[in-house]
Amino acid sequence: MIWTLLFFINSIVLQSDPSFAKNIPVKGYKLVWCDEFNGNILDAGNWRHRSVGRRGDAMNSPDAVSVNGNGQLIISASQKADTVYAGMISTEGIFETRYGYFECRARLTKTNGIWPAFWLQSSLNSTNGIPEINGVEIDIFEYFRQANPTHVSHSLHWGGYAETHQVYGPFYSPLAETKDGFHLFGLEWTDSSYSTFVDGKLTFTGKDLISKVKQFMILSVEVNEQVAGPLDKALLPDSFVVDYIRIYKKDQ
Repeated sequence: MIWTLLFFINSIVLQSDPSFAKNIPVKGYKLVWCDEFNGNILDAGNWRHRSVGRRGDAMNSPDAVSVNGNGQLIISASQKADTVYAGMISTEGIFETRYGYFECRARLTKTNGIWPAFWLQSSLNSTNGIPEINGVEIDIFEYFRQANPTHVSHSLHWGGYAETHQVYGPFYSPLAETKDGFHLFGLEWTDSSYSTFVDGKLTFTGKDLISKVKQFMILSVEVNEQVAGPLDKALLPDSFVVDYIRIYKKDQ
């Protein structure tokens, strides 16, 4: 009850700050959910660890995910002995929503072969799924440094992940230099379109394959040579640093 009350109070305080909604590149929205990653531990009321165990060329471990006490989430890739460790968290079963503006402020990894991402997924995205009924994997951004160090990519996946899997994309957005290395990644998802934003600039709009079901968020660091290229182990450890996640809804 105490934690619920604190979260409720915190949400009210954040929503009362007009600077949050004023600073996003879309109009007519209000803040409805956020994690500023304050404190020293991951908020179990917002996130759960996902796909723990072997995934690709790494072991997903809860130990790879931490909150640093300075308002930042850290998802690391590291090596111990002959094993590479990475991490993934999601809001599945905790917070799932449909439509809105989703924003992540983050600093990307610097090592070839590491694959950080912010994405949405549906628990209904099964084999032979129909996008509007079963949902779509919406890659708000993925970063493949070895293949394209100056851009992030965006894609849509549907139909499950077996032989019926289909993909639309990728589409690429340039990364401008910033003083602190952090970037803003945004997605506006409506009942008729997806629009991606990088550092406040519109980079892509699509009007096909629109999911019309509730979906959950995922933050991840993966290691998979087939997807992200060979891992430069000499540069490990490396981290995907997330300052905040904020979700806005139309102010109706």
